[in-house]
Amino acid sequence: MKNSKDKKDSQKDNNFMDSKKEFEKTGNTTKEDLKVKGSVWKRIGSWLKNLVFPSHIKCIFCGDELNATDICDTCSNCYASLPKLDKSCLRCGGPIEDNNDGVCLNCKTNNFSFHSARSVFPYVDKVVDVIHRFKFGRGKFLCDAMAEYMCDLLSTWNISVDIITSVPLHKNREKTRGYNQSKLLAEYIADKFNLKYIDTVEKVVDNTAQATLDFKSRRENVKNVYKGISEAKPEIKGKNVLLIDDIYTTGATSNAVSEILKSMSAKEVYVLTFAHSVGEKTNAEIK
Repeated sequence: MKNSKDKKDSQKDNNFMDSKKEFEKTGNTTKEDLKVKGSVWKRIGSWLKNLVFPSHIKCIFCGDELNATDICDTCSNCYASLPKLDKSCLRCGGPIEDNNDGVCLNCKTNNFSFHSARSVFPYVDKVVDVIHRFKFGRGKFLCDAMAEYMCDLLSTWNISVDIITSVPLHKNREKTRGYNQSKLLAEYIADKFNLKYIDTVEKVVDNTAQATLDFKSRRENVKNVYKGISEAKPEIKGKNVLLIDDIYTTGATSNAVSEILKSMSAKEVYVLTFAHSVGEKTNAEIK
């Protein structure tokens, strides 16, 4: 249940004062003090962000004001009309028509380095708009609600996860966008499930946008563009890793990153995304 606006504002003020008092107590600057102060400044920054850009007030899909009973920052009308993945491939999690073995043609004809993948929504209708705003429209504030949907799915997925990581952006793309949307989602999910998040792979080549390519070209386009982070190898050796991304299109990106993770001795790699393309190409998969 959501509290009234006055109660919210009062709580925000209390959180700010608590953060300020904690900061004032840190005293002389030692290495440990810097860690504490960094945490305090992060909390103060979060308080200021919520003050200027308040979340949990409007529906992330249509912008209508939320009621106290609405979940995942989604109004009841949008929630009732959201597209669903009723029948999905057992391997990649994408939409699939009725067949005997439950595996889509793409997974039957291609080998992937990840064990399996799941997505919350098909990439259609309202889902298209929210992903575009999240990635290209300075929609960082959408992260929490989107991640909550992913958390709901993860809680019902019968897998064991030790470490959470994300698909990396090239430093040039991340600098332009201001953030890595997949990492934001991954950090939220890791915190929700009390799991460790670590950066495991870096993107070392700013390659051609995947959206302009067909399936075969996409797989070629992501070859040798990712590199494992050596410091992360001991962390993931023998561990089950959950790889987070915003959208699964053909699986080329998820597979390329999973190959690196497996080469770093990860036990199994699972992939979780907010949406799954319903066709071969989509303009959303621009890393």
